[in-house]
Amino acid sequence: MGKNGHVHFSDETRQAALFETMILAAGSDGDVSKVEVEEIYRRVFERPEFHGIHASDLRQAISHAAQQVARAGELSSILSSIAERLPDRPSRELAFGLAASVAWADQRTPPSELEFLKALQQKFELEDADVARLFELAGEKAPLPPTEAS
Repeated sequence: MGKNGHVHFSDETRQAALFETMILAAGSDGDVSKVEVEEIYRRVFERPEFHGIHASDLRQAISHAAQQVARAGELSSILSSIAERLPDRPSRELAFGLAASVAWADQRTPPSELEFLKALQQKFELEDADVARLFELAGEKAPLPPTEAS
């Protein structure tokens, strides 16, 4: 049995990809609000995928992801990199759900955030029905579906 019975991703790259997705969502309207950062914290602490990350490391992980994202520059190249590191569908759905949660956190979704989510959907090849379901969970701040095979 793994730690706490959760599947623990020792795979940093997958964890980083999930982080970067949230950072992109937060920054897609050109401004990372306090509420969006709080939502990132909240989601990280409720997800087994981020198990082992402590609050003190989290600030660092967020700023690291923000630097990665800033360095990568062109959105399409960042999204390609994220999609490569999240090859399986459950991880992609989780990443999209996390992004939607962060985008919704401040109760407003400017066009830039919606465009980002649309680009993410296309890159991840998610159906509209999947996206609608994930949006609903994000809007209700409900837990997102688990990625480990149940």
